[in-house]
Order: sequence, then structure tokens, then C-alpha cells
Amino acid sequence: MRGWRVVRRVAAVAAVAALAAGCAIGPAANRAEREAGSPAEEPPGDPGGPDDDPELPPLPEDPSDEPRPGPTPAPATGTATEAETVIDQLSAVCCVARVPDSEDLLLASGDTVLLYDADGGGPPQELGQVPGEILGLAVPRSSVSNFVPVFAYYTEDDGGQVSSFRYYPDRSWEPWGATPTRLLNDPIPVPADGTRAGGALAFGPDGDLYLGTGDAGDPELARSEESSLGKILRLEPGRRSDPVVHSLGGYTDVRGIAWDEDRMWAVDAGADGTARVFSVTPGGEPVAVWEAEGETPAGLAAAGGPLWMPGAGSGQLWRVPLHGTELVPDPGPDTVLDLAEPGAVIGDASGTGLLALADGGLVRLEVE
Repeated sequence: MRGWRVVRRVAAVAAVAALAAGCAIGPAANRAEREAGSPAEEPPGDPGGPDDDPELPPLPEDPSDEPRPGPTPAPATGTATEAETVIDQLSAVCCVARVPDSEDLLLASGDTVLLYDADGGGPPQELGQVPGEILGLAVPRSSVSNFVPVFAYYTEDDGGQVSSFRYYPDRSWEPWGATPTRLLNDPIPVPADGTRAGGALAFGPDGDLYLGTGDAGDPELARSEESSLGKILRLEPGRRSDPVVHSLGGYTDVRGIAWDEDRMWAVDAGADGTARVFSVTPGGEPVAVWEAEGETPAGLAAAGGPLWMPGAGSGQLWRVPLHGTELVPDPGPDTVLDLAEPGAVIGDASGTGLLALADGGLVRLEVE
């Protein structure tokens, strides 16, 4: 393994709306079993050949340099109530991501990316495939040029890889660019059986891409600065490189990453069957702020003040109210849902609601 290093300074990041748009959280749970539009200007065919490994143009940055208000305390009471079923009759879906500047959604199942057309309705349609089983899916806040970059963390024969793909909304004849741009010089050594593989993939408010990995059943690797396992890694989304170790220490199987204003959070599935929510500091040890014994976390999102963690084992949506890194008050199960495996959750486009894999489909939750 080459190029691994731990960040030794605290990275100052611009505070943004909770859970930056385009983040998708929720790795696959049961890994073993499981277009119309006006033509774009470029001709048919995906740019680049299989060996070109093209670089993406720079992703758009937040144009505002003005300081933004810090986080406020989460209310001591509140709830998330089911507002509507967005998509029904889903199965084996691990991840959800929003298409920027639209209400359309991307979903991942096995090695396939599906597109839900919000205007047309109906069931999601196959958009394209990746070279392995998808564990995480993420899309940046804004599209680039005439395509949307779609980032996937997936398993291959030699381990886990993060690659970007191109979705062309206006290219009806070939909307999916099948040639990936790989981001990792060295694959993540994920076990063939998917043991503690992690899979949380999310864009941060700084525009970088963050990947949560598992320890592959070896806690010593999670503590090693030379290993990519049991870490939160920071990747440059525009090119292949060695990722930076953003956070290490205490992680077993990172299942979700979220931001509450400028604070980063992660949820981990511990080897002892305990879900733990961590406050994450760049280059520092993660601090466990809450744990739920006997629970299997399926993702993490921030909306309306609290963090929200679906439990794939209990079928409950846990509300974790916070002020800074302190609990206000003790968390508890907020809503009992018939969570689909693995029950991933993301913030909706408004930033005040949630989208969750539940009731055999995708439901929208209003947070009050």
C-alpha cells in the first residue's frame, strides 16, 4: 500500500446546509444474495476507450465565500412522519442519490444503477452497470457540462474500487457512459464475502468525496496508518490518486456519513453488535457520542436539527438530537418503519425532510 498518510491538521471547511445535496448513504446489507430528452451536442458514444481512464473536469465549487451561521441546538422533541410513498415495490436496493437540480433519483442494486424519473413516475428503469457489486453511491451537488458525474464504491476481484461514471440526461440514445474513471491507485482489500466492508460514500461541504471502509475483520488494520481499512478516507473526485486518511481509530464497519452544518458524523456497525455514532474531526480520533446495543445501522442523515439513523435490525428510525457534540436529550426510536434492507436514508431536496428505503419502497418523511 503506498501513499497512505494521516492528516495532521484540522481542515477548515465552509459550513453549508445540512447533509450536502447529492450525498447518498447506505451500504448493501446482504451482499451475497443480492429516457427521453433532446440530443446533446457531442456525438453518440462514450468518450475515451477502456484504457484511457479519462479525468473529469473540475467539479463546481461553492461560489459563496461569506461565513455562514453555525449549527443551532436540535429541539428536544420532534418526529419524522411518513408523508408519501415515492417508489413502491423495490427489492435489493442498497443506496439512493439525488440527481442535482432535479427531483430525479438514482438507486443502486447489485451492479446496476437505476433511474427514477420524477416527472414520468413509474418504477425505476435500468440506467447502466458498474464492474462489480455496488456498496455506496454518491453524486455531487451540481452537474458538470452536459453530464452528471455518478460515483460508486463497488467490489471487484482484486478488492473495492471507487470510480466515476457519466450520466447524460439529454442523450437518449446512450445516457450512461460505461467507461469508468478510477479514483483509487490501490483497491481497498475487501474480503470476497463482504465481511465488514464499509461502503458509506458521500460528498462533503468542501467538494471532496469521503469513503467509509470496514476493517475486514481485522481490528489491527483499522489502527494502522498504512492500511486503508477501518477508516474514513478523503478522495479527490476529479482524478486517480492515493486517498488521504481523514479519520482513523475505533471504526469497524462504517455504514453512514453525514454533515450537520460544518460538523461531520459517521455511524459504525461494531463487531459487538452495537451501532455507534461518532463525531469526526479531521486527523483526530473519532469521538463516540451515542450507541445502540443490538442495532445494525443502515445509514445516517441530518435533517431538521437531529441526526437520523435507520436500524436495519429493529426496523426503527432513531432520532439523535444534538447541540454541538452533546446529546439533547437522550436519543430514542422515533418512527417504526418496515425498513427494506438495508434501509438507507438521505436528506430530501429541501434539507428539512428525509427519503428512506422502507415499506418495500422509498418513502418521504416529514421532520417536525
